[in-house]
Order: sequence, then C-alpha cells, then structure tokens
Amino acid sequence: MIRTRLASLVMAAALSFGAAHAAPTLNGGGSSLAYPTYAAWFKAYTTAHPADLFSYAAAGSGAGQNGFLTNNIGYFEPVSGTNTVGYASGTLTYGTIVGTQVDFGASDAPLVASQFTTAVNGSYDAYGTSTNGSAVYGPAIQIPTLGVPVTIAYNQSSVTPPLQLTDAQVCSIFSGAYTTWNQVLSTLPSTTINVVYRSDSSGTTYLLTQHLAATCNSTDDNGVTFTAQKVFASEFTSGVPSNFVGESGSGGVASELVATSASIGYLSPDYTSIAPLSANTTTLKVASLYNATTATYYQPSVANTELGLEHAGSTSTNLTAPSTNATAQNPLNWVPLIPTTTSGYPIVGYTTVDLSSCYSAAARGTLLINFMTATASTAYNTTATNNGFAPLSGITGGSSFVSAIASTFLSNSAGYTNPLNIDGTECSGLTGR
Repeated sequence: MIRTRLASLVMAAALSFGAAHAAPTLNGGGSSLAYPTYAAWFKAYTTAHPADLFSYAAAGSGAGQNGFLTNNIGYFEPVSGTNTVGYASGTLTYGTIVGTQVDFGASDAPLVASQFTTAVNGSYDAYGTSTNGSAVYGPAIQIPTLGVPVTIAYNQSSVTPPLQLTDAQVCSIFSGAYTTWNQVLSTLPSTTINVVYRSDSSGTTYLLTQHLAATCNSTDDNGVTFTAQKVFASEFTSGVPSNFVGESGSGGVASELVATSASIGYLSPDYTSIAPLSANTTTLKVASLYNATTATYYQPSVANTELGLEHAGSTSTNLTAPSTNATAQNPLNWVPLIPTTTSGYPIVGYTTVDLSSCYSAAARGTLLINFMTATASTAYNTTATNNGFAPLSGITGGSSFVSAIASTFLSNSAGYTNPLNIDGTECSGLTGR
C-alpha cells in the first residue's frame, strides 16, 4: 500500500511538472555521487531565477556519459522515484525528465579517447564534430566541478569507530580475499563480511578501482587484477564473490548498507555520517584510511580530501588546467586523474560535467554559462562542503581550473584563435545540441 501510494505521488508530480512546463530549459543526468549537490544547486538557482528550469536523473556515470555522447534521453529514463529531480521556481518535483534533448552529462569518471572517436550515432569524432547526421554540436567539453572522496562506509556494530584500514585491507575486502570480519581485525567476530558494490556503470566505482589498481598486490588481491573501470563486476573474471551484493546508485548502496548488519561498501560522502549537513545523510560510519607516505590514518573530511587532491601521487596526470589553445582543445586534458596521494585521504578524484560548445536554443547556452558562473560563488561552495565535497577554488591546483573554465568556456577572455566558449563564434553554421 505504501509503495503504491508513493508511486502515485511520483506520477502525479511528474504529470504536474510536465503540464506546467512543456520543456525544462536544461536536461542532464548521470552521477549519483554528485546528485544531492547538483539538486541543491539547481534549487538555489531557480529560486533566484524562476524562469530557468532544470531536470536531472541520477542514472549513474556511465549513463551520463552515454546520454551525452549520443544525445539520447533514453539513457536517463526510466529512472524511478526520487532518482529523478526537477526544479521549477525552486520547487522540487520527482518523476520523468521532460523533453528529448540532453544538454549535459555528469560523471565521476572521465571520458576517454575511444568514447569520443567511436563512430556511433551522435558521438563526437576527433573531439569536435558530431556524427549525428546534420546536427553538429561543436567541440566537446568535459570539466571538473568538485573534488570528491570515495568513502568506505560500514555497518558493523562490533567496531569501535573509527574503523582504520590500510590499502592492503581495503584490497582484501573488495577483492574477496577477506570473507569474515575477524580477518579484518582479530577483535571482531567471525561473521561474514557483506560487501555492497555498485551494480551500475559508476564513476564512484571508477575512482575506487583506479586506486585499487595502483595499490593492490598479489598478497591481498585474491587473484583479482584491478583496472580502473566503471563496472565493478567486470573486475572479476569468474563473477563476484558470494558475499557481495550489487545495488544501483549511491542511494541504493546506502540503503543496503543501512539495512544489512556486518556490511561494508564504497560510497560518496553525502550519504554517510561524514557529511551531517547533507540532505541525504545516514548514520553510516566511514573508515579512516592509511596513507603510507605520511604513516597517518585520514577520515574523508573535506579538509583531508583537499589535502589528498593537493598531494597527488607520482602517477597522477592533468593536475593543472590547460593554459594554451592547443592543450585546451583536447577534452582529455581537463580532468585530473589521481590514483594515489602522498598526504591526506588516499581515494580522491573529481566529478565532472560533459557539455557541447553549441546549443540550438541560445537560451540554453546562456543558462549554462550563467549557472556555471553562479556555482563558483561562496554560497554554492558552502552547499558542496556541507555534502562532503571540496570546491575547486579551495584546492591548490584546482583553483587554476576555476579561472581556466571561465576564460575558456564561459567567455573567450583567454583570447584563443580557435575559441571553445559556449555558443561562441565557433558555432556559426552549426546546428547545435
């Protein structure tokens, strides 16, 4: 009965939203890690600008990337219940996305070269020209929006918090080498470890497996050779261990952890007790992780996330924003990749948005520019930190992206001869997204 009534309320909200507004100004989807922060940003913006509308489906990073590359709203639907949010004049509604265009995608994993150049309907060829018939979207853009930690959240009442874990212990848990809690700590009971992972294509998974690929070795990896990828189950050639359970989205993982005793999983901070001011926070505790370089355990606080991002390990790349026309043209240069850190919390990265340079309706391009400009303000940064994320402006190195994004994509104040600014001069004669 409760579930039926909830479904009715969701449908009613969706119909009301669709009837009142034939099409939201901007449609997006993807990352569930960043969903609570983005939803709060949309609400703040539309409260101040009632004519500007947004909808966003927390469909997972893989769906965000594919939906953007193909301009196919089907990757964001159907997404049930509270996974899809719309804001109209600051009012929250749940339901289906209205309209057919995909204005932006969101992901915690970067787009890679093969995704840009694979000749599928709507994809980008050589980072710029769409192959979707006559609809040419202009150069592709991917940019970081927030620094993020991947927390190791747990529901184990026998642990005196905080649980402290080394890289070897994290690897042993998520490879299946450890199957009982007393293998993690001898003082814990010999109950089964219930490991909860993301079953969908997830950027949170990417950030975790990127770290595991850099730190796991043959003594603790249970024969699993980790690679940085978005689908966790793909790491296991013979299937995930029997004590593992998959859930879709950050919300799904959080709910499973809360409901299952003796469980552990990986999760964005905004669904855990580390971010008590988040609208989606739970009672879930998070582990402190050991940084071998400083011989210190770190909680995934905002300060320790910033410290990790500022002390990237030697194999990290793209740590400062492109500063020339040639380097700015390649979207692969815009996302820092940080497998390990030499100080601070060790599993960190950036969540990103994927955009086109050209939009068929000038109002959508203008809204993107105005919204992205607004998100650099103090109020929006406070919302991010309340959810456990690190604003770019507070990160040494990250601040270079704030100014470069503004001068490259929100205007052409950088003075590039091949400008990338949204709906700028390069869009002349192009259909746009």
